[in-house]
Amino acid sequence: MKDQYDEPNFTDVIPGRIEDDKNRVEAEIRALCFEQPFAVLATQGEGQPYTNLISFAISKELGHLVFSTPAQSRKFDLISKNKKASLLIDNRSRQPKSINLISAVTITGTARALEDAQESERWSGLLIKRHNYLEKFIKSPSSTLILVDIFRFFYVRRFQEVYQWSPETRS
Repeated sequence: MKDQYDEPNFTDVIPGRIEDDKNRVEAEIRALCFEQPFAVLATQGEGQPYTNLISFAISKELGHLVFSTPAQSRKFDLISKNKKASLLIDNRSRQPKSINLISAVTITGTARALEDAQESERWSGLLIKRHNYLEKFIKSPSSTLILVDIFRFFYVRRFQEVYQWSPETRS
């Protein structure tokens, strides 16, 4: 029998309303962000969207995401011109048998190149801790760190359940 798919069920997870839903959705977003090592970064430029696969690390409170890129790259150039960014993190490689088992989160926020030495040291440490095989690349003079200040998460599970959640605190 073929599965029947209706329109997605969209839920805005608001702090203070249905606390169990908020905590469950946050826990599922957190698990996805900390289990998956890669994300797809979407930027915009010259009237077109542009995507890249990146290695990333995310802050404990889910308010920031960091990645490294060569300063002489299209993604760096596009972020320099337009700070708005979106990232997709999913677990599709772990759930090949059913689309209903796949979870994904789209993160929206603003991105900026880190210029302050102390700030760069802090965030590079988090990124290297997660991706130690990239230490030489991250510390290369030709690379720069990009920090995304996260505004909102759109979390999708079971193909049709869509939740919107925003981090409450930032560090």
